[in-house]
Amino acid sequence: MKLVKPNWVTHDDNPIFSVDIHPDGKRFATGGQGGDSGRVVIWNMEPVCNECAELDQNVPKMLCQLDNHLACVNCVRWSSNGLLASGGDDKLIMIWRLSGAGGSTVFGGKASVETWRCIATLRSHEGDVLDLAWAPHNPWLASASVDNSVIVWDASKFPTIVAVIKGHTGLVKGITWDPVGKYLASQSDDKTLRVWRTTDWAEEALITEPFDECGGTTHVLRLSWSPDGQYLVSAHAMNGGGPTAQIIERDGWTQDKDFVGHRKAVTCVRFNGNILQKKVPGASKPQQHCCVAIGSRDRSLSVWLTSLKRPLVVIHELFTHSVLDASWSSCGLRLAACSWDGSVVFIEFTQQELGQPLDAAELSTVHERLYGKPLAQGGSLVMEAPELLNLKPPVPPSQPPVIQPVINSAPPPSTSIALAKGPINKQIETRTSDGKRRITPMFIPPPPDTMDTAIGGGLGTPTFTSTSQSKSTIVIEKRDDVVTPNVSTAVNSASATVPSTIHTLKRREQSTPKPHHSTQSKRPKVVSERSGSHVVLPSLKPSSSLSQQAGHYAVTVTNSQGLAHLQVFRGTDTEATWDMYLGYNAVALAASPAVVALGLEDGSVHIFHPAKGSRPSPPLAPPAPLAKVHAVGNTVMVVSCCGAIRVWEIGSSCRLIVSTSASHLAAHGASLLSCTLHNGMPHLAFSNGRAYIYHKEMATWLLIGDSHDPVWRWSSQIAFSTTGSRTPRGPLSSLQEGLRRTSGSSLPNPRLPHSGPSVVSYLEQQLLASKALGSSQEYVHWLMALVSFLLTQDGLEKRLRLILDDLMGPSHGCASKSTWESAILGIKKHKLLGDVLGVIGGHLRWQRLYLEYSEQLMTIKEL
Repeated sequence: MKLVKPNWVTHDDNPIFSVDIHPDGKRFATGGQGGDSGRVVIWNMEPVCNECAELDQNVPKMLCQLDNHLACVNCVRWSSNGLLASGGDDKLIMIWRLSGAGGSTVFGGKASVETWRCIATLRSHEGDVLDLAWAPHNPWLASASVDNSVIVWDASKFPTIVAVIKGHTGLVKGITWDPVGKYLASQSDDKTLRVWRTTDWAEEALITEPFDECGGTTHVLRLSWSPDGQYLVSAHAMNGGGPTAQIIERDGWTQDKDFVGHRKAVTCVRFNGNILQKKVPGASKPQQHCCVAIGSRDRSLSVWLTSLKRPLVVIHELFTHSVLDASWSSCGLRLAACSWDGSVVFIEFTQQELGQPLDAAELSTVHERLYGKPLAQGGSLVMEAPELLNLKPPVPPSQPPVIQPVINSAPPPSTSIALAKGPINKQIETRTSDGKRRITPMFIPPPPDTMDTAIGGGLGTPTFTSTSQSKSTIVIEKRDDVVTPNVSTAVNSASATVPSTIHTLKRREQSTPKPHHSTQSKRPKVVSERSGSHVVLPSLKPSSSLSQQAGHYAVTVTNSQGLAHLQVFRGTDTEATWDMYLGYNAVALAASPAVVALGLEDGSVHIFHPAKGSRPSPPLAPPAPLAKVHAVGNTVMVVSCCGAIRVWEIGSSCRLIVSTSASHLAAHGASLLSCTLHNGMPHLAFSNGRAYIYHKEMATWLLIGDSHDPVWRWSSQIAFSTTGSRTPRGPLSSLQEGLRRTSGSSLPNPRLPHSGPSVVSYLEQQLLASKALGSSQEYVHWLMALVSFLLTQDGLEKRLRLILDDLMGPSHGCASKSTWESAILGIKKHKLLGDVLGVIGGHLRWQRLYLEYSEQLMTIKEL
């Protein structure tokens, strides 16, 4: 066990009332008091887990701070798909979604590494919101409030209310769902714990006896349900005058067990979301159990296993104030807890200490064995048109029909009860064309005396036992999804006899490696071979998730087991408009309102329409592995690690508009600092301090910034201090901002005896770069900056007259034959001249020049 208490996790020394670890384990959120408002902070988990990362200044600790709540935030909770819900004293519940990496966050938050957007604000409670809980399967969110009510919201179509549950006569301070979704439990200051049915939202059970002796109150009463669904554990109960956490068994809602040992009231209970198993000496199979963390007002935290009669660990004096919340990571080995004193602690366990978690399939199997299959997974279709009967394809006589699983049905008359107690001796395995394996489950009817009874006999014994009473040899019949009848083999002898079907499936999957677990074996050799000696930019590597906001759409990609799951959400919807699986991990995502571009680790780029999910072309195959993918409007740019650059215009098909190389621009060891598109032209900034744009008409790259050039850097500083005006946001400023940050003050500035010409040269370059980029707003800014600087210098009147003459144009009779253009970047030159003369008129020493050109301009306008 390892304990870490990072001092950088803080709300500026204000209380932290809630903590929750993201399902992917890479982030965690805290909620509490901010300076003058409620505060939600999303933190990076890596510095907590890794001391080197904590000391590395390049690894961010705070990912995003959100100060949108008007009053203290009491609870933060992640959903399984990565939405964050926060509830506070302002009676509001806010739902947050990650909308992109980098940049600043929404109004009310600090500049941050990630951008989180509030997609819904739920207003219906009449008092402070104290606790939140996401439903395990349905897109429902339950909220508990001091207005004595519980509200269940439908997250798929916010802000729809599913139910308003009223029954408590005191402040509702805790809420939790049954892991199979059948019940919702709430605990209140009225000294009751109530269990509600989710079918009709009626009260299933009212529990009062353990709370009769409770005196005083706590800020929260966070109860929790065990992952097997067998036990509900309350906060703040009493037994013989001592504080306890009451254990309520699902079977009959009995209350004859509790967790004892804390000296003051229990404030929060949080079960580990995994069912765990340990190998016990002398036992034939691992023992299964659950794990729970309990926090108290006595400033201590205890961790219990249901297979032990004593706590696994008790940590005293962990905080200087009450423990208010706890959270387990999805892997089941990391526990976070927060306190009123404004600190958060993390405890990391090993599998030897807690046990091996069951995987999702095994957990689902346990739930099905205890409670039956969820209704959402069953159901049947009714054939509405009789003529469709004639169109059903006949089943080949050589292929036996697949037997579908049946739930809670009696065995057929011809089958004896003794035979039904053992596993059926055949499983059907279908191998699809892409190499995946599908095992069709065969129903194993349990004996009649175990149909609806709880399994397991208490906390000191294993929670689960197998319902199978005899061993059997299971034969797997293998089939392809293409009709190829009668292909069958027997399972090898090593796994021929096992105690139950569950363990049979688990061991068999371990002995046969899944194709998508190894991305290296799937990757075409051409990708690794062609990325050898010509790599000038680092290639992109897969990450667990990617996301971007694209107009009204939010695009997310999750990598899991070698597959990329692409999902596109519209507006505030929590259900995807469309989604798709791709056969390799994603390394890059670029999205705009008109196009979604996804780069995979095999080097291919897939293009989709965000609204429809349709493709304009087959996947694109750039010359080398990807270094960057970028999308703006209906254009997509791909930068390969060999330096090759391609830009496509996406319409009904893909049309190449730029094909060039930047390999000669990237210095050894340099990486891309930024990569953008403007008017179809690539813009690149490198970490070696140089920025370029590609000019299509000139068919070459143009240097527009070099922060390692001391003259350029010094001139830019003088220009900014002299003009005193803020540069407008545009493509030029975006590229050059990064360059200034990389150079910093590490390089010395030269001592130039004649600084004026150098600054003028710099300003003229900025003017030309703005023109090349087609950025009219920046062009006007740098024109005024150049004129303003020339007005402060001696001996540069000739340069100033050249600018005025170009804006004035020819004033003689043959002007129509001149090559002079009357507009630049869509702005009339005479209008620009009027603005420039307005600047000149503010300097008395230049009044003769002002009168000379203003009179000419007036004459031209009169003509």
